[in-house]
Amino acid sequence: MLEQSKINTVGLIPSRWGSTRFEGKPLAMINGVPMIKRVYDQASMSKRLDEVYVVTDDDRIENYCNDNNLNVIRIDDDVKTGTDRIALTLDTLDAKVYVNIQGDEPLIDPDAIDKLIETHTLSSVTNAYVELSESGKWHKLYDKNVVKVVTDSSNNALYYSRLSIPYYQKDTTPIKQQLGLYAFDKEFLKLFPTLPVRDLERSESVEMLRFVENGYKVKMVEVNDVGLSVDTPNDIKSVENYLNDIQH
Repeated sequence: MLEQSKINTVGLIPSRWGSTRFEGKPLAMINGVPMIKRVYDQASMSKRLDEVYVVTDDDRIENYCNDNNLNVIRIDDDVKTGTDRIALTLDTLDAKVYVNIQGDEPLIDPDAIDKLIETHTLSSVTNAYVELSESGKWHKLYDKNVVKVVTDSSNNALYYSRLSIPYYQKDTTPIKQQLGLYAFDKEFLKLFPTLPVRDLERSESVEMLRFVENGYKVKMVEVNDVGLSVDTPNDIKSVENYLNDIQH
């Protein structure tokens, strides 16, 4: 571990065992490699992160990390979201910028992490997205596991939804897929768990709505990323097919 005073930007991967849609998915194998290791290895290739940590509440995940030289922080508190969990690392890690990297995105692009960090400004929260403009991605419009976001003219988030937003009427309508990739400065990360959970966050189960509903801006940043997350066991095959295709 770096000395606290020397950490500028830290990557945190919240990882829990008890997912309602896919229990134990952090250790699910993807072409023979546990998903959490794939996420960790991708994040470790970022040029802008000084340190990367898995943040978990589970013995099995913690033991795997310790046995395989992955930095890990144990947080046992019962929390609502991954961001609530990483906020509890503030007592352990003193950094300028904290980057939340979802533990179910084994293909996360290190360049996307770098662009998020480079774009992030202090006293703010920044969230990455990709546009669903390529052929073969339109099915995501109607996939409720894929979060969509609409933005204002300054690219601040107006609303997030698991439904298809905005209404797709014209070919020029930009459809934006939110990625579970967030950058916070310390004060915003500290603020997050103190804000009330309101109706929209409960309804959509999208944690960034906590900022939006409580009157804070979330800056959206477009990045290049395949945008393949693992929400259910069936998604493992999709990721494996993608990996097999790019290797040939």
